[in-house]
Amino acid sequence: MYDRTDERGVPTSRGIPKAVQIAVIIGIFVIFGMGAYTIAWAGYGHVWPSTQSLRIPLDHSYRP
Repeated sequence: MYDRTDERGVPTSRGIPKAVQIAVIIGIFVIFGMGAYTIAWAGYGHVWPSTQSLRIPLDHSYRP
């Protein structure tokens, strides 16, 4: 609690340390980088439209 009659004053914050600021910036770049990587490679191994993809019967009649 702030007391105007106290001569010691109120401690002031020195702000956010540079290491934390740098870590946050790097973290944001990593998050967006992973999102871009995921979107870029989302189509790899997929065949669209689904009429060209492999169809396996679900009634257990499939014998490889």
